[in-house]
Amino acid sequence: MAQFLKFELTGSQEELLIPISEVANVETVTTTTTKIDLANGLKKYVITHEIPLAANGVVLAIYDAMKANPGGVVSTVVAALKTAQVPAAQSGKQGKILITQQAEYATFTSSVYGDV
Repeated sequence: MAQFLKFELTGSQEELLIPISEVANVETVTTTTTKIDLANGLKKYVITHEIPLAANGVVLAIYDAMKANPGGVVSTVVAALKTAQVPAAQSGKQGKILITQQAEYATFTSSVYGDV
């Protein structure tokens, strides 16, 4: 398991690093905010993001990043899927399937560190 979670933010703050050993709980607050409670019980991070396709998509992405990169230092949280890709209607042909809309991922916009 890596030592830090890294969020690439699109706002004025370019990135956020959170020590994984300090993460106690992750939960969805609203469709555009996710809260990360810290182990000391006194502080938290609130991550602002675009609306993901799945209700708990960002929470799952954070937990996936926590499990990834064994032995590494930093594990980057990959944003949750915002819009699924759409293939062209199938006519029974085999071979290459054309995609009419590419998949889009929600972006992390900002973070706030504060009291619980």
